[in-house]
Amino acid sequence: MIQLGSVFRCNQPPCHRWVVLSDPAEHGGRFLFVDLTTLRSASTDDACVLDVGDYPLLTHKTTVAYSRAFVGNVEGLARAVRTGDFSPLPDMPSATLRRIIEGGRASPELSSAKKGMLPR
Repeated sequence: MIQLGSVFRCNQPPCHRWVVLSDPAEHGGRFLFVDLTTLRSASTDDACVLDVGDYPLLTHKTTVAYSRAFVGNVEGLARAVRTGDFSPLPDMPSATLRRIIEGGRASPELSSAKKGMLPR
């Protein structure tokens, strides 16, 4: 099931993890989807940096790439899971999810329209 806090691995290179940041039931089946990527010195996205312990599958410092966020839909993601393009992973822990959402609110890289999809 695709819901707020669901995490998926994209099986196409570079095989990043993606987090659902809004409740599809509140947005007609649409949701905000953000990418987790390795933190590098040149990263423009630094509003939320995660580390080992913030999510069971993280092995190094990781940033939430709000600049690459997009609005997906349940039907499309479910189809991508069926075809093997995405794989479900364990849900994001609630404390980490709250940090990611707060980072989205603060990030200059996330548009106001996308910020409007974040839960209150």
